Amino acid sequence: MEVQPEDVRINPETRVSNLVNLSSLLFELSNPLRLEILFLTAEEKQKHGTISEKLKISLQETTRHLTRLQDAELIEKDVQSFFTLTNYGKVILSSLHNFGFLVKNREDLMNLNLDIPKKFLERIADLRNFEKTHGTMENLRERTLLFTGAEKYIWIMSPEILTDAIPIISKKHEEGLDFRIILPKNVRYPHGFEFKPGEHMKVIDEIKIAMTITEKSAGLCFPTCGKDIDFSISFNSQDEEFREWCKDLFLHYWENARPVNVPVGKKVNDS
Repeated sequence: MEVQPEDVRINPETRVSNLVNLSSLLFELSNPLRLEILFLTAEEKQKHGTISEKLKISLQETTRHLTRLQDAELIEKDVQSFFTLTNYGKVILSSLHNFGFLVKNREDLMNLNLDIPKKFLERIADLRNFEKTHGTMENLRERTLLFTGAEKYIWIMSPEILTDAIPIISKKHEEGLDFRIILPKNVRYPHGFEFKPGEHMKVIDEIKIAMTITEKSAGLCFPTCGKDIDFSISFNSQDEEFREWCKDLFLHYWENARPVNVPVGKKVNDS
């Protein structure tokens, strides 16, 4: 007789207990002074009196907040009476970066369609160090400058061929840069567009985000809630975490994309 797999669903009582614990944690984190204490102790260990001075609150109030954070096991006091984050507190604080990013960029997020894999949404705070630029023409100009400064690679995911950038990209590709581009399967190629040697061009069914990435910088354009990518708003950064997030997302789509089946050296529009 076949052995039935064990039911691994969470017991209802356990689920309720987990929710109660989560609610208690969120309550402790809901106080801005307690949050500030966590951030202070994350920078360096703190004395009771120093915290009181930095937050400009009484010693009595400082004691109350420190006690609550200790009871929640987020901080601890060493033998020299310095307060530091516990390992649990460090993990919780690192998770708060996502919330900070979401709150700070709430208006943009309300208007954009973030239809990307869940594992990248969970890392969304990696994008926190960015500069937002407005205007389609300005953003296209920034892309051209991005390509011009590239020395190692140029990776692009776009719903259309960036016609104005073709001469620069072709020159960089001839110089030996790693050039890759992901396009939608129904993309309209410019007249006479020539397929270059190498597996540098792939297609997917639908482009849900536009990206340009080099070893120096990266830029993102998201779809609006109406699903069309909004090129008038671009998120750009030279920050390493920002670029790594973009690279990982690009590679995710690249691995699932299909090569373009056009003979080497043949123009796409040739009959």
